[in-house]
Amino acid sequence: MPKTPKDFVIGAHRGPLFSREEEDEGLTKTESAGGLSLTKTPTRGEKWRRHWRRFWLVYLVGNVIFLAIFLPIFFLVVIPAVAQLVVNKSDLWLVNAQVVQPKNDSVILTLQANVDLKLALPVRIEPVTLNLFEREYGHDSPYAAVDIPGQTIKGNYTLGVSDQFTPLPNMTVWEKFVKQVVFQETTSLAMYGKMTAYLGVLKCHVTMDKNVVAPTLNKFAGFAMSDSTLLLPARSDGTNLIGNITLPNPTVLHFEVGTLNLDIKIGDILIGNVSIEGVTLVPGDNKYPLTGVIDLKTIISNLGAVLKAEASALTTGNLSLNATTSSVVWNGTVVKYYTDVLRQLTLTADIGLGDTLKNTLKNFASGKNLTGILSSITGNTNSSGTSLDRRDENDGKARFDLAQLLKEDHDVQEAFQDVSPERRDGIIDSLIAMY
Repeated sequence: MPKTPKDFVIGAHRGPLFSREEEDEGLTKTESAGGLSLTKTPTRGEKWRRHWRRFWLVYLVGNVIFLAIFLPIFFLVVIPAVAQLVVNKSDLWLVNAQVVQPKNDSVILTLQANVDLKLALPVRIEPVTLNLFEREYGHDSPYAAVDIPGQTIKGNYTLGVSDQFTPLPNMTVWEKFVKQVVFQETTSLAMYGKMTAYLGVLKCHVTMDKNVVAPTLNKFAGFAMSDSTLLLPARSDGTNLIGNITLPNPTVLHFEVGTLNLDIKIGDILIGNVSIEGVTLVPGDNKYPLTGVIDLKTIISNLGAVLKAEASALTTGNLSLNATTSSVVWNGTVVKYYTDVLRQLTLTADIGLGDTLKNTLKNFASGKNLTGILSSITGNTNSSGTSLDRRDENDGKARFDLAQLLKEDHDVQEAFQDVSPERRDGIIDSLIAMY
């Protein structure tokens, strides 16, 4: 083919020119023979810097939006939730509770509990009022409230109030709580309050809603009457019974009660009453002297029913007495909630007949100059060579002499004034035989 003038033009045979995009794409190709790249591959850092230069504003706006959403959630939801969880998981147990000066509308209250937050950081709380309530009635119907001052709590800490005047706004709920304390082996002290707490500088609102389980009086298990003595003659106020009473308190609770007045019964027969003054129940066994009046006439006139009711106890040489509260008096005023609760409880004590008789005769003899006769009966003698038969003879004579003296004594006759002489003498002989 003959050549044309165009064939002699420079670049006439190079083909069509590439576009800019095609030219950039072509630069990435390599020669198949040498494998040499015609472009420089950017590093990861260079890629990131180039990306950041292009999109920094997008990231800035995104972070601002994220923080605007997250920070309120963190401070208003997460931190309070964590603080509430710490309170809910904390251990709380009662170490001291005192109820003194019991009036019908108020008490003086001391309440201390150990709290373990299980948190290394100290927690500062503002003053808070904790409602004491029964779950059945809810925290909106508290029987009392305690004002906890502001303080800093860390680790195992004792929290509470001392000698705080405490009104009793809901007597129904308070009486229910008192009944649980008296009748149950354990009970729950429910506390509720909203408080403001600080974790460092972070402020959060938490709710204290806890049950503190504590041992209680368990119907005064272990109640006992001891050293019972009949007084002949009776005192001028009619008192003819003295002794001691033991009221166990296996708790950390401290109750000021006042004067406890009890009715004494054998079976269903009311035979007298006793009073215990100045009763304050502290942890441990509480032993107090008692004074009372026993109606011997009632016992003798109902002797058949008494013996029937006491058949089981008499086989062990005891007399089983039932005591029920007639009233509880503090500072001259009947404490209604204590009276109403304790009136529902019957306390039973076994009285040793032999010990009571010995105490009675010793007391009687000390006023009648009869201690020598009692010594003879009990076998006290300075003669170590006296034979057993001789001692039995002396003992029998002493018993006979004592029985005769009792039968002829004016005070004894007055105690049995409504009983025929024959029956009175028979009772005295039976009692002396038991001595």
